[in-house]
Amino acid sequence: MSNVIPLTVLSAVAVLDNKLEGWTLLEVPATEPRVFSFVVAFERAFSSAPLVHAAIAGFDVENHDSARLRVRAENITPTGFVIRVETWLNTRVWGVEVSWLAIGYT
Repeated sequence: MSNVIPLTVLSAVAVLDNKLEGWTLLEVPATEPRVFSFVVAFERAFSSAPLVHAAIAGFDVENHDSARLRVRAENITPTGFVIRVETWLNTRVWGVEVSWLAIGYT
């Protein structure tokens, strides 16, 4: 008999776009990067902070612009994390789909 505790895996796709409050990725400032943060709450808590992988599943960028886009999972806790989407220079982002996967123990 083994004392191995099975891992729990949670996943989803977050659809983030210009309809969300605080969306700043369409504004083109002189020098600063623009960041949009979105809080993800897990449907059930992990016993400790899980490993979280976030990836771009799709995006809608203004057709005149270069596609400058960065996505990260930050502030990971047992109950959730923050998706951070960033763009810079003249890129105007209308929307981003972020696929995420959390692996840990519950």
